[in-house]
Amino acid sequence: MYDIAIMNGLVVDGTGDSPIQTNLGIKDGMIVEAAKTLSAGANLTIDAKQQMVTPGFIDVHSHSDLVPFMSGSILESKIRQGVTTELVGQCGLGSAPFLETMQDWRSYLTPILGTGPQNWDWPDFSAFMKDLSRANKPNNYAVLLGHGAVRAQVLGLGNVSPSPNDLTAMCRIVDEAMSHGALGISYGLAYLPGMFAPKQELVALSSVVAAHNGIMMIHIRSHSHQIRESMAEALDVAKESGVKLQISHMRSYANRDFGISGQELIDLVEQARMDGTDVTFDEHPYRAGSTLLSQVLPPWAKEGGSPEIVRRLKDPQLRARLKEELNNPELDYPGWDNFVGMVGWSNIMVSSVSNPQNKWAEGQTATQLVTKTGLGKKELVYEIIDQIAELLISEDSRGSMVMHNLFSEDDTVELLKHPLCQVGSDGIPTGKPHPRLFGTFPKFLGEYVRDKKIMTWAEGVKRITGDPALRLKLDNKGFVKTGYSADLVVFDPEKINAPEDYTNPTAFPKGINYTLVNGQIAVANGEVLSISAGRLI
Repeated sequence: MYDIAIMNGLVVDGTGDSPIQTNLGIKDGMIVEAAKTLSAGANLTIDAKQQMVTPGFIDVHSHSDLVPFMSGSILESKIRQGVTTELVGQCGLGSAPFLETMQDWRSYLTPILGTGPQNWDWPDFSAFMKDLSRANKPNNYAVLLGHGAVRAQVLGLGNVSPSPNDLTAMCRIVDEAMSHGALGISYGLAYLPGMFAPKQELVALSSVVAAHNGIMMIHIRSHSHQIRESMAEALDVAKESGVKLQISHMRSYANRDFGISGQELIDLVEQARMDGTDVTFDEHPYRAGSTLLSQVLPPWAKEGGSPEIVRRLKDPQLRARLKEELNNPELDYPGWDNFVGMVGWSNIMVSSVSNPQNKWAEGQTATQLVTKTGLGKKELVYEIIDQIAELLISEDSRGSMVMHNLFSEDDTVELLKHPLCQVGSDGIPTGKPHPRLFGTFPKFLGEYVRDKKIMTWAEGVKRITGDPALRLKLDNKGFVKTGYSADLVVFDPEKINAPEDYTNPTAFPKGINYTLVNGQIAVANGEVLSISAGRLI
């Protein structure tokens, strides 16, 4: 007797092969039979007539590191969209290892990761993995070591070059993490403190990861003016260290004064593969982006983390300098993406704050923060900068933002179509989040696969299941096969999609009828039945 039988569904198995009508028998969390006629009955039967049955979706770029320690609807953000496995610890913004001396690092992470448990008792990576293993997880978790946590522990958040002894200490931390379950390392070279890391540091740490046959995922230094140099750096690090490389959210900007085309990025990747570098990339299917609110500030204003950011914003002379610089749309610093210059203040929206008295600002654009009237163009910009500065001061620099009209739809299609591309939500589980936290995968399937027909259903499912499972070496995940975990999604191919509503970003997706995690029904007909079926990989 099976625990669950899924009957009459059109199975899209994650390999890219054509869908087939078949039935599935599930027992003890595993797929034990796939056949036209099952050999046994079941305690519970799901009728999947006119539905697609696929492997659970794999989110290869997640910032939900601390979600298992949270409560509320945020716990449902991934299982409601069919995500049964996610890879956390991205963009170098990892919470572990963490020492009590790293409070500035924790403060810097808050707008991206949320607060998590009250005490971060994770002096090494294995301690974090133990806590994460014990926590109730809505879905399966795999973890990267965030380079930022490594550098913050050894060198702090300032512009410091590592000594040979520093590099040895950092390599030791990486080795400990890889020995205790990290799948690889992530870099965030546009963020503190990764923005100060020289290339030789990246090569040294990535060599340790390569020795463990792990993967390196990288938020490159710039997606803007220096994107070609930033891509070259990432590819060189992979070549010199021998590590497998995935370039996170590999996209430049719609404003071509600040970016390059998707095709040029693809050309760089394809040439690197011809030269022997093992490289892939990922995307999310939205034109809007999201990141730390402090990223509007030029690099000199961010060095040292929250205390130094606040100190500079309070300094009248430095505030005046900031106004002059941010009033210049052509302002450029090496490795810095000038979001104000490329999309304008009216397209920058405050998406999360921590201080209750500032909650009114969530969902407001930068221009909407200004209540004064009758201001000239320059005076308006200065007032906007004052409002953003005062908000960051009040928040101890904790805040995140959404940048509208950041990416080109043509680039998005071009990149998503490429066979080396996977899909990652890059969702930020704080405040009034970007809708990608709740809707990335249904949007990809409904809008880009079904409506825009940029690829077949079989290929679309493969991109979010089998491909990432193989890339990350996730045993028994990513495919509908006997002997594999019963991580499954049953959805209506005519209805699947997700609203892209920035005023109501937590709206649930449509068309997903069932999500199974390790053989347990996590979602059934719009109702969440379990938020604890996940396991640590």
